[in-house]
Amino acid sequence: MDLPHSIPSHSEKRIGLRFDLHYLEEKLMISPLKKLMFKYFEFRIFKRLLYSLNMNLSGKQILEGGCGAGYGIEVMSEYFQPSEYFAFDLNEGMVARSQAKVKSKGLPVNVFQGDITAIHLPAEKFDAVFIFTVLHHEKNWRVALSEINRVLKPNGLLLINEINNRSLNWFERYAKVYHPKSARFTWKTFRNELAKAGFSILREYLFLQDLGFFVGCKISTKNISDEN
Repeated sequence: MDLPHSIPSHSEKRIGLRFDLHYLEEKLMISPLKKLMFKYFEFRIFKRLLYSLNMNLSGKQILEGGCGAGYGIEVMSEYFQPSEYFAFDLNEGMVARSQAKVKSKGLPVNVFQGDITAIHLPAEKFDAVFIFTVLHHEKNWRVALSEINRVLKPNGLLLINEINNRSLNWFERYAKVYHPKSARFTWKTFRNELAKAGFSILREYLFLQDLGFFVGCKISTKNISDEN
């Protein structure tokens, strides 16, 4: 598997800057608690949604956007045994952690630093893209959805979970954890934007109404510029 050799210019500028998480978020991202939450909560829900659809991603080509400390890499590479697994993150520290995990465990996973709004990988390459609570960090999250659509094969799957505006407003007010105002959405807005980006929602599950899990199918190729 080959690493991306270059990154579009606007993405180079973003990656050239150090991408900082709030210290509470960073502590959570690298904690044993996050590993347990991923394996026994987040990923388990997606497994159940896939099972309900009678869909199996074993041996498929998988991309994970915003791979963090690599807990998803560890769990999903073992579970799916994909033919190819690519993973990226904008945060250089998280990329280093994921790369170290891949190396220490001998996993055949390609990890690189990348930008979800400009994914430097070929169009229609992947059978499935996993995104775990990433878009609320990205003010251009609609562009990210368009990019995810681009790299998915026709009828490919987007498996994404997110938190809504109510949760983000709560975190800002009581925990002083800030996220872009433009990346705070209601579930109605999120569903509408998934449709505009060319996805049909096959399954969704809302945990306490604030954490949403969605399985979308690519039904058409859309570009964010089409909406302008």
